[in-house]
Amino acid sequence: MKLYSTIRHIALCGLGLCVLASCKKNIPTDQDSLGEDVVYNTQIFQPILGRNTFFNNILNVGQNTSQPLTFKIINVRDVDGQPTTLFNDKFPVKIWEQPYTGEEKSLAEIESKRKTEYRPLLEILEKSGNINFWGQSGNSGFVKAQPDSGYVFDIELTNSGGRRYLRNFKLKPLRERPFEPSLVDPITGLSILPYSYVSIISGNMRTDRTNSGMYNSDVLVYFNKLESKGKDSKTLTISFLDSLNNPVDPKKFSNTNWEKLVHGFNHRFENNKVVYDVAYPIPLTNVTSDYTLGGYAFMQFKFRKKGDSGFIEDYYIGQLFSIYEEGDWEIQFRFPNELPKFD
Repeated sequence: MKLYSTIRHIALCGLGLCVLASCKKNIPTDQDSLGEDVVYNTQIFQPILGRNTFFNNILNVGQNTSQPLTFKIINVRDVDGQPTTLFNDKFPVKIWEQPYTGEEKSLAEIESKRKTEYRPLLEILEKSGNINFWGQSGNSGFVKAQPDSGYVFDIELTNSGGRRYLRNFKLKPLRERPFEPSLVDPITGLSILPYSYVSIISGNMRTDRTNSGMYNSDVLVYFNKLESKGKDSKTLTISFLDSLNNPVDPKKFSNTNWEKLVHGFNHRFENNKVVYDVAYPIPLTNVTSDYTLGGYAFMQFKFRKKGDSGFIEDYYIGQLFSIYEEGDWEIQFRFPNELPKFD
């Protein structure tokens, strides 16, 4: 009897251990949650072709979703539902490997800080969900731009808890505007005027013949892309013209700091123009430097002379601008009525 009791006790213990083991085996491991609270704060992306645009801080992740998440763009298509392979192709873009400071002393130093990589025009950052549009290499010759309705795409997001799809994002690129300020209509690509007006002019500026006050509208600004000077030529030329389209010697702006006018190098005076070797785009980044103001490149042309008060006064015109397309460019300032009173 005692032997039977002992065997029965051992059997029950063994059964209990098996049940415990079985239960432990079937206890589910912790899994990430994937809720409905992952939301983009924009559904429509309208980058400008010819420029790189980075859409950051556009994602909100609620408390019901575990991170990290993984993001992927899928199912890119035309608005009529036809698939497109355009965004599978990769194009050359320049990537900064070291930060640009604005204090670089040569083009070689600038170029040593960036390299060329091949990226798709539309790219999502796998871990953050931010979206990059590498439009530097894109143009309306092969990318659908407004007024076309553009493209539609979906975003797949995953974690160990599963996957979800965020659908029907719209990509509606705007047409190229190679420089700013520009009066080019971003929908039609047409410009109502071939020029803009100078950004800043000192309030005490007078004209040379009538001694009248000068205003922003008295100085017209033209951006012209020149015939290429060579395969790798990248220059910026500054020139001035009077009302008869005769050149005005830029050295008349005698108090200008030509070394610090733009972040360019090897400046030289040629044919009543000043020329710089530069790197594009201008400005190179959104870093604040001696050459920028409010996110734009900024140049200022100055001269000093005795004013009406009899004291030496400073006079200047200033221009905010950006140029996004590489090559040889000229910014031309025209005085359609009268020149500044330099003397």
